[in-house]
Amino acid sequence: MTNKIFLCTYSLYNCGCCYLLRYNIVTTNIEGFAPKKIIPLSKDVSISFEGHLYGENAKGQIKRIETEYELKDYKNKAAYLVAKNAVTNFHKDYLKKLFPDKKVTSEYNLNVFGRTLYTEFAKWDFSSFQELINFCKTWGLPTGVTVSVLETKIPENDINIIWMSLDDFYTKVYEYQRIFSYFKALNTNDFSKLPTTPKKRENIKAHAARILIEEIEKKSLFSYKIKIQEDITTPISIFSDLFEAAYFYLNLSINSSAEMRICENCRNLFEVTHQRQRFCAVLPGRKRSSCEMAYNNRLKKEKKQKGEI
Repeated sequence: MTNKIFLCTYSLYNCGCCYLLRYNIVTTNIEGFAPKKIIPLSKDVSISFEGHLYGENAKGQIKRIETEYELKDYKNKAAYLVAKNAVTNFHKDYLKKLFPDKKVTSEYNLNVFGRTLYTEFAKWDFSSFQELINFCKTWGLPTGVTVSVLETKIPENDINIIWMSLDDFYTKVYEYQRIFSYFKALNTNDFSKLPTTPKKRENIKAHAARILIEEIEKKSLFSYKIKIQEDITTPISIFSDLFEAAYFYLNLSINSSAEMRICENCRNLFEVTHQRQRFCAVLPGRKRSSCEMAYNNRLKKEKKQKGEI
């Protein structure tokens, strides 16, 4: 019997949910600067991939390694993030040695957390491997190679991401945060950090709105299917990765004129889900807002230092 645990699953408007995975950053010794990485998925098995190397510099920041000479200046070099311990629905005779027979996933409902995801993507700096690890521990791998690519039968609803190219990820997250900057400018009325300038005689606010709509239209390319139950027809959106889901919820926010506020802790934008909300929303797997807890802890520490408590 084939073990079946989905690693990274996204679907919308049905009972779908997202399963998170544990993984490790892969570091291997290489000869020369050939961009081939050996990715260990278990103790005894490895797979070869092609991809650009990224590493942390002396300041702990992730940078793309452009030349062989630079290799010695970087630590924690990797081209991919991989599921270290995972069981999936591969055919039992195909790559079965890659994954141990152990469940290491947790889950969350994208219907509930989608409106949190799209602002979290925008505020995260991903400047170190640890930042990227922390994000993926909560949300799963944002993009990458899916199990369905290796399966004989493609799942109807579930997308199972098992490894992710860092080159692909940083390209996508840079693009997403660039587009989100127009959305943030319009919601904060601060246009000082826009990546583009208006046309001649174009108002700066109109410019930001125009670029945002143009960019969102390019990104709103989701797959759909029709679900029929008790003579009720419901369109269901299918996402290939978390970036597609983030663009979807960003688009929903724009079209619904959702109320946005600045978090009192991290000073980033969040979508309001209840009128008394002052902080970024609760993340999957948490009972309280991380920003609210950080704010209260900092306030308590400051009062303690002043001798007020």
